[in-house]
Amino acid sequence: MFTIAKFLFAGQEIELVLPEIKHAQALYEIIVHDRVELARFLPWADKINVVEDEIDFIKQMRRETAEYKKLALVVLVNGDAAGMLDLHNIKLKNQSAEIGYWLGQTYQKKGIMTQAVKKLVEVSFNQLGLHRLSLLADHENRASCAIAERLNFAHIALLPDEVKYHGEFRDMELYTLINKNSL
Repeated sequence: MFTIAKFLFAGQEIELVLPEIKHAQALYEIIVHDRVELARFLPWADKINVVEDEIDFIKQMRRETAEYKKLALVVLVNGDAAGMLDLHNIKLKNQSAEIGYWLGQTYQKKGIMTQAVKKLVEVSFNQLGLHRLSLLADHENRASCAIAERLNFAHIALLPDEVKYHGEFRDMELYTLINKNSL
């Protein structure tokens, strides 16, 4: 298993690791259990209908990671898959990327994802040499917006009708964080 970061938080061991096929069953079970809540903000949740869908997703993420298009990571809490975190829309020329994430309900409201995103920011700036990170959150997803705000991402704008899922347009909040050391 390739570990990007490992740290202790609130008495729990958190690891950010490259996804492996062995994570598929646990991630699939979380998606099934939390499907209604996840699908509110993540339209892909309705498309993971069998464990093979999750296996295919993991294979795709690994390919895109190898091609420097994405950095997909599984969030492990005490060795158990709890969700995922990623860098996507990576633009090496502009030294920028977007952050995305989801976490199973069992692990939410404990600060785990805030700490995982904080660690990904550190890796992005200090090891990958990125200059700017963006984070888009559904306007109604207050928990996701709160993570950006806790980590001092600047709120740039409310983007009306920015994305369409479930047959309707959704407003998105745009946050950015600049690496002051890369100037």
